Amino acid sequence: MIDDLLGLADELAGREAGRPKQTSLRRAVATAYYAVFHALAKLCADQLIGASKPWDVYTPIYRSLDHNAARKLFREARKSSVFAAQLEAIAFAFLTLYDKRIEADYIPEPFRYSRQEVKDLIQDARSAIASIDGLPTDTKLALAVQLLTKTR
Repeated sequence: MIDDLLGLADELAGREAGRPKQTSLRRAVATAYYAVFHALAKLCADQLIGASKPWDVYTPIYRSLDHNAARKLFREARKSSVFAAQLEAIAFAFLTLYDKRIEADYIPEPFRYSRQEVKDLIQDARSAIASIDGLPTDTKLALAVQLLTKTR
């Protein structure tokens, strides 16, 4: 699904010749964000449950990832040295794409990003997903736990 979302984002960003429709660019940004979000949800479920588990066990963990909790974690991670180096590209892309997706989905003003800027955002999503996939196993597990649990 993640690769399909990235492919769809590319398709949407390149859809019209000349000046692209704002809706195409808006959906491309939102789709790129969701590719990163689903990569994180998959990371959580794979690390905490295991990819080979039955869907009725895997899906609730996959669906447990919360947009705002992830946003908060990545904001904090950018300020600390615990995850900073390994998570910088992921945090940057997630936070940037989250903000741009909100703008794309909910702000009725003309969309202010060019086709090239949207393509750059899609590339940021690709880089973040590659970074997620390339994390060491212990960091993947720690990230999954941090994404899905609340600190008390």
